[in-house]
Amino acid sequence: MTRGLLNVFGVYDYIINRMFTHCYKQKNGKQQLLDFIRRVDSIYDSNVKRIFLVLDNISIHKSKKVIEFISLHHQRVKLVFLPTKSPELNLIEIRWIWLQRSAINNNTFENEHEIGKLVSDWTKYYNETHIKTITDTLHNELYYAFT
Repeated sequence: MTRGLLNVFGVYDYIINRMFTHCYKQKNGKQQLLDFIRRVDSIYDSNVKRIFLVLDNISIHKSKKVIEFISLHHQRVKLVFLPTKSPELNLIEIRWIWLQRSAINNNTFENEHEIGKLVSDWTKYYNETHIKTITDTLHNELYYAFT
């Protein structure tokens, strides 16, 4: 393990404008990805019939073990792979940039726990402030459209 680094996984649900992130200390890509997919699947109730995860094309995402595990244990999760060299098509990328620029850059951290707490706090802040913004905007647009 490299001191001071974490693997951070995240998803962005554009329908409700919310992020979900989780940090891992040890570097074990496939196991972490499978655990993260399990976590994502568990945050949605059974009324949600399909969960589309947009992924880049790194080998871990496309591994046989990952594909088989999802098809056996998380049938409603569908993997959508971006074209190569096109991260800008993934809606979470701009949020990673915001996190980097607003919270991580120019900071010094004592340990991995501090980094993980910062990611968690920033995600919570994003979800609290942006969901209200979207709700208010939609309310105002509907109010003016029907009055």
